[in-house]
Amino acid sequence: MKLLTFFYKYHLRLALVVAALVLYSLDSLASDTKIDTEPANYAFSNYLGSGLYHTSGQQASVFNIPFSYQLESESGIPFRVRLPVSVGFFDFDVSGIPDGAVPESIDTISFVPGIEFDYPINNRINVTPYFDLGAARNLSNQTDTAIYSSGISLYYKLDGGEYDPLWVNRMYYAGHYTDDTAKREEYAAFQTGIDVGLPYTFNLAGLSIQPTMFATTYWYFLALEFDAPGGRDVSVSNSYELGLTLKSEKKLGYSFLSIDRVGVGYRFGDNFYAWHLLFDLPI
Repeated sequence: MKLLTFFYKYHLRLALVVAALVLYSLDSLASDTKIDTEPANYAFSNYLGSGLYHTSGQQASVFNIPFSYQLESESGIPFRVRLPVSVGFFDFDVSGIPDGAVPESIDTISFVPGIEFDYPINNRINVTPYFDLGAARNLSNQTDTAIYSSGISLYYKLDGGEYDPLWVNRMYYAGHYTDDTAKREEYAAFQTGIDVGLPYTFNLAGLSIQPTMFATTYWYFLALEFDAPGGRDVSVSNSYELGLTLKSEKKLGYSFLSIDRVGVGYRFGDNFYAWHLLFDLPI
């Protein structure tokens, strides 16, 4: 418990400072590349990536907080109640975080509760369907939108010895509807990727940490739309992501909020790219 308290008081603050520096340096690098990109619709932020999410264009930053509770049904099938909260900030300069800068206001907020079941096929394969229903609010223009999503994932632990390779396949659908404007947007995608651990570990604050690499690709059956402030939207039919993470041997935190890895990924596709930080399995 003392270790967890120390981690949350000091290491978590340090992680946020490092996150800001990483995002700032990556954004500076990306600014030299002239690519026509815009931020994703905030209503889908929960499905586009956990952690701090940053794109060019409007400079939107989203922080996803993956609250959840692990439970077990009377039939013995484990399941999780998902309670993710996302907050977004438009045009917030993350480079100011090390100097104590904080956003003056929250521009978007979403809460999309759901339920996810675990169906182990054997000791290597696990299938997890989920169902979500929630809402989001754009505080900058006072509009509300309903969000709904469902999907299924298959986790396959491959033979790889110390590399601990994990192959993940997902198929999911997400949509949102804004009553004030009668606007409906939706997308559906198939995702496949692999997470591979490097064959060595190191100790940090008494924990065994393993570096990992991942690669994943997304094919959109219903194109993912990225909103452009000037009215010129960008449609993405496929995208790819590469990245690195540091995985802890055990989760840190509490029963309703815990993390076991941090990392960074670079996602790119049709006229689109983004850097984002990760606080869970990146695939």
